[in-house]
This record gives sequence, C-alpha cells and structure tokens, in this order.
Amino acid sequence: MSSEMQDFSISERNQSSYREAYLDNAATTKPRPEVVQVMMRELRNYGNASSVHALGKKAKRVLEDSRAVVAAALGAESDEVFFTSGGTESNNLAIRGSVMARGIGAGRIITSALEHPSVTRSVRGLKREGDCCVSYVEAVHGNFDLEACARFLQEPTTLVTVMSVQNELGYRLPIPEIVKLRNEYAPNALVHTDAVQAFGKIDVPVHEWGVDLASLSAHKIGGPKGIGALFVKRGTNMFTTAFGGGQERGLRSGTEPVYLAAGFAEAVRCAFSDRQAEEMRVRGLWDHLRMRVNAEIPDAVVNSREDGSPYLFNFSVPGMKNQVALRYLSDHGVYVSKASACESNINTVPVGTWRHKHPLSLQAAGIPLAMGKRTLRVSFGYDSCKDDVDQFVDTLKAYLASC
Repeated sequence: MSSEMQDFSISERNQSSYREAYLDNAATTKPRPEVVQVMMRELRNYGNASSVHALGKKAKRVLEDSRAVVAAALGAESDEVFFTSGGTESNNLAIRGSVMARGIGAGRIITSALEHPSVTRSVRGLKREGDCCVSYVEAVHGNFDLEACARFLQEPTTLVTVMSVQNELGYRLPIPEIVKLRNEYAPNALVHTDAVQAFGKIDVPVHEWGVDLASLSAHKIGGPKGIGALFVKRGTNMFTTAFGGGQERGLRSGTEPVYLAAGFAEAVRCAFSDRQAEEMRVRGLWDHLRMRVNAEIPDAVVNSREDGSPYLFNFSVPGMKNQVALRYLSDHGVYVSKASACESNINTVPVGTWRHKHPLSLQAAGIPLAMGKRTLRVSFGYDSCKDDVDQFVDTLKAYLASC
C-alpha cells in the first residue's frame, strides 16, 4: 500500500470513531432525502425539454412546473425566472448581461467591498474592458454607507449590485433602502442582489424590495449542485453570455437539466414549508453558539452581528491558526470553514488572475488583517442541531488547550 493510501486510510479510521458534526452549510448543504428521491425519478425521464415529441413535452412540463415553484417562492412570475448552473453563473449573467445590454458608456456600477468573487471579478472585468467605472460603498461591520451610495447614484449609473446576506459574516445588507435611493436619484439604473445566502432562509420578496435582478442557488438549501436561477424583472433588457440553441428564452442556451430543476424545486418546497419557524429554530442555535463561545473561549471576538442571518456565525480567536484548527476539527469529525469555500481555489488558477479575498471582504468589514488567519465560519443548515454546536465548541476547546 502506498504511503498516500495509508495516510488516507488512517484519516478515515480516525474520522469514523467520531460523530459527524457538519457546520459548513454556507459552502454547501447535504441534499435533502426528498430531493434525492425526486431527482432519481426524473433521471429516468430522459426526454429533452426542447423536443416536440411526447417525452420532450413531459420533460418540458416538469421543467416549467419547477420554474413555477421557484418563482412562487420569490413572489415572482414564472417568466421572470431563468435556470442557470448556480449562483456564480447567475451573478456573472446578471452583471455582464445587463451592462452589455445597455452598451459602453451607460454609466457606473456601484457595489460593495464585501461581495462574493463572482460579483467582484465580474465587475472588475467590465472595468478592465472599458465598459464602465466602478464605485465601492463601504460596509464596515455590516454598516452599509447609504449616504455614500446616494452620492454615487447622483452620477450616471447603470447598475447597483449588492448582496442580500454576506457569505462569510452573515451581514444583512439594506436592499430595500438601496432601491429607494435608486428610485430617487437614478431611476433608470438596475439593482441586482446576490441572494444566494438568503433565498430559502430569510424572506427575499423581489417585487416588494423592487430589485430588477436576483441570483439564487439550489445547493445552499438542500438542493443539488449544478443548478441555480436568475430572477429578471419583466421589461429588463439582458444580453446573453452563452449563445446556442436558445433555451431559457434565449438568455441562457444549453440543454436544460430537468432532473436538477426538479430537485431545486423540491428543495424550495421543503425550505418554504415552514421557513419562518426554521429561521427561529436556527436563531436558537446561533444564540447557543454565541453563549458558549463567549463563556468558554473568553478571548474570542464574534464578528457576526445579532441582526444578521442566523445561518452564519463568524468569530476570531487571537493566537489560533485557523488552518491548523480546521485540520484538527476535521480529524475529529467536525466540519466548519475559515472563509468562503471558493477561496481554496487560489492555488489552481493561473498566477495573477486571483487576488487574495481577505482584503476584499473581512478587512473591508473592519476585521484587522492580523485576525484573518484566526477566523472561523460556522454555518447552519436544515439538519443542524444543538449537539452539532456542542461538539464543535468542545472539540475547538480541546484543540486550543493542546496548543
């Protein structure tokens, strides 16, 4: 047996002796059993939704029924929902598609420094291509600077893109207030929100908020990976970024994965069946974790806000090396993260094409640079429980005591 295989086997044996506590749901969630069952059923229905024969029509019905479920959860119409491969594609399509539809020189993009890389890199790409200038609104400690946003909006503006829930800290950003400022100062500008960490967890009433574009993802709420959606308000002009057979009413070509759409819809049904009660249950987990961290790890600094999303809890421990702590926790069956899971890809892309995310998010949120490597993110899902929280805190305390 090779040393690599031997090490892997030892790791597996160590993990098998511990109860699993999965608390990395902001990265992805376990697929709900109901979702898996629906997808397995639809995998057997292999028709192409664009075909005109009976099998194609059957697939088309499933696709459109799934679209209607997602739309209803948003308070939107079915023709305002476009399926994509996930949140990243939805963000790219929303930003590039809307700006390209308006043409070069249509105005600036306004965004925050706390956005997901799929937003920040899309915006920077358009700036490099000369299509627009960019204004960044500060949101230190989650306090989005509405006065600065109002000032920026008094210049020609084509798009405002601000996330609903910050993916590392859980801050809830003031989307309705941003829309009101847009309406007052730049009524022709579009407002996009990355709602990936919000949809299915907190209310995302797109029409009540007044946004024009909203990005969603299935695998953050117990659905499958590989599918998301983009809400596009009726009357919003968009430019496609994927040419082909004209699927998704020409906005996003490519054969639709009907089984994934059905799985997404089932996840939405489950998430919205008792969404408010679930939010309150998870709030109890957040409060319990904060209580234990404050009482038993006195040096810890909680970075998340009490009025943020209860699904995310971010904190720092001075002197703790989070990479080492993560390895210890993982070896003991506890799974959390130190940042957005996407950050781990920094070593697999060409040199010069990726900037370290910390200065664009944690530091911009007011967390000192030195604390960036002392920070952990705990994120809850539909199957998280108090035992998971207790196991995490107990295991982290054991690690800290061993240092």
